[in-house]
Amino acid sequence: MWIREVTLINFRNYAKETIVFSPGINLIIGSNGEGKTNLLESIFLLATTRSYRQSHERDMVALSCDSFYVSGAATLTGDIKHTLELAYSQVQKKKQVKVSGVPVTRLTDFMGILNVVFFSPEDLNLVKGPKGLRRRFLDILLSQIDKLYLYTLQQYTRVLKQRNECLKSIQRGTMRTTDLAPWNEQFASLAERIVRRRAEAVTEIAKYFAVYSRAINQGKEILALEYISQLLKVKDILSNVSIHEVLLKKQQEDIARGLTSVGPHRDDLLFTINGLQAAEYASQGQQRTAVLGLKMAELEYMYKVTGDYPILLLDDVFSELDQSRRELLLSTLHGKVQALVTGTEVPAFSLSPLEASPQLIRVRQGKVI
Repeated sequence: MWIREVTLINFRNYAKETIVFSPGINLIIGSNGEGKTNLLESIFLLATTRSYRQSHERDMVALSCDSFYVSGAATLTGDIKHTLELAYSQVQKKKQVKVSGVPVTRLTDFMGILNVVFFSPEDLNLVKGPKGLRRRFLDILLSQIDKLYLYTLQQYTRVLKQRNECLKSIQRGTMRTTDLAPWNEQFASLAERIVRRRAEAVTEIAKYFAVYSRAINQGKEILALEYISQLLKVKDILSNVSIHEVLLKKQQEDIARGLTSVGPHRDDLLFTINGLQAAEYASQGQQRTAVLGLKMAELEYMYKVTGDYPILLLDDVFSELDQSRRELLLSTLHGKVQALVTGTEVPAFSLSPLEASPQLIRVRQGKVI
């Protein structure tokens, strides 16, 4: 899988620009604030329909404009070619997407055509930052490669919102406790599916994570990854009955708070180093090892599920990695993955004589020079 070119119109600081990429390593070089990260953001947008920065679409519209347009030409396994288009209008306050010229109305019909793994210095927060970052990591990964998961997650978000509204109404005395029953039933069914799928994915990702993290730190430490959920039971057996029991046990607490206190929206990924929680004990170097190992594991897991490697977007990451980590990352990527790497200067690394030289793309003020 690789993206051949991207066209940006009124997107961030790009007025109108088409950028052509090679299927291997692409180095996007420029000073800070010139538009390097915006370019990666546009590709992430074509893969997921949203910004990795969690920005609203209106924030991506160029100054003094009322809309933007992004398109990308991609080649998939088997030489299948697609053109992905996404446009947003501030006047209509909505976005429109097309696949090879055909409008699509459902997110599930757009996501998963182009898959990406995004890695930026902010991802170091995955180890010690809030749980929401780690859940978002899992949700973005699985939503790209599993349409059923994406649909289930959308339904779960809706039911969770409705259940919370019901809890608040009971708290105010405008609804009865028995009114929770239908929401509990839907919640239990959807939560089970999400937790099962996440746990299954993390079990596989953890295998790759252990291998890559061991290679990065040369076997000096043992890093591990585990999915933590209050709904997982002994031997990973989970049922609607057990979820209902948890909901009933927490019901009075939930009513008092007006919020659902258990469920996939409260779960977490646990990183450990030599059996100790990385969130408490990891040094900055250990955090880098953990996140780099996680991203490499993500690549391999997505390949295992889809049969195609995703595109790797590296935003100013080489400045955070020492020479040995850079070399390991590049040697892993070679011949398998298209990589778009941003930086303020061309990073130092070595390639064998048989390896193709990276394509160099220089960006200044939203234009390729």
